[in-house]
Amino acid sequence: MTASEKTQRLSTNAPVMAPRRVLAQMLVGNQVQQAIYVAAKLGIADLLKSGPKEISELARATGAHQDSLYRLLRALTGFGVFSELKPGCFELTPVAALLETGTSSCAFALWSGGVNYQVFGALEYSVRTGKPAFEHLFGMEFFDFLHANPETGRLFDELMSWHTEPVAAALAARDFTGANILVDVGGGRGEIMAAVLNAHPAMQGILADYPRVEQTAQRYLESTGVANRSRIVCGDIFESVPAGGDVYLLKSVLHGLGDDQAQRVLANCRQAMIDEAKLLMVEFVMPSGNDSFPGKLMDLLMMVGGPGRERTESEFRQLLAAAGFRLTHIEVTKYAYSLIEAEKA
Repeated sequence: MTASEKTQRLSTNAPVMAPRRVLAQMLVGNQVQQAIYVAAKLGIADLLKSGPKEISELARATGAHQDSLYRLLRALTGFGVFSELKPGCFELTPVAALLETGTSSCAFALWSGGVNYQVFGALEYSVRTGKPAFEHLFGMEFFDFLHANPETGRLFDELMSWHTEPVAAALAARDFTGANILVDVGGGRGEIMAAVLNAHPAMQGILADYPRVEQTAQRYLESTGVANRSRIVCGDIFESVPAGGDVYLLKSVLHGLGDDQAQRVLANCRQAMIDEAKLLMVEFVMPSGNDSFPGKLMDLLMMVGGPGRERTESEFRQLLAAAGFRLTHIEVTKYAYSLIEAEKA
């Protein structure tokens, strides 16, 4: 297959399509995204959990305009999101069930179609100016916005959990022989730390993050049975990180930071580490070539959202060296994330 033919596939199993058809399907992606977002925000999946319902009942329950809601759900049936059993009567599909309140996919839909949709709409601003569209739109830095808007912050935390869960098991399965204390820097609710502690009963953990996640993290650590072997340290990781750890973990922290900020966090880790301690990062490592890779779109998200970026192996080596580290190993997981190990230089 030629390189031209490869670009005409929407997936590895899809037939070769005309370039115009490929482009057309890409260009309507935002419409599908918004339709799913509205359905998730209205809670349609929750209403259909108990069984099929008529559009009139769904409209009354949501306060939506009946004909407009019908047209929304009819459009989504064409993508396998909901099914119309008979005219005006809808039921859940396996895809639609993922939009039930409390699921990670519902959080993803609400985030993607809400704040993320607005910010990506200003992508041109970032490309032309080199500045984050987020601050241009909302007048403040991303994490300041989350502090000022707790509901959006909660949604963001749920989304981060969605991204974290797949790699938690991979990290828990690693050999931590000789490590007594894990310091999870910017660890959010503590999914990875809890997974590691449960897999290694002799270890203890320290979770370092902003005060806004403290209560949620405490509940999570209690629910996973590791609260008695862990503690939460609230503060600013740009100022310092807890000392005394044998392993310092940063999952998807550096990609949200510019080089200067990232070097400051890494330098704080280095200062807190004993000589034998290890640094373990979970990040996308950008490949060369034209193949699809989730980090490529994530890199655009980092561009519009703040000063961050996805980095190549060479860029990680330079970043770590500037903070006094030596990159020792990179392992690519089946989830496209890489586990990057480093030690003091």
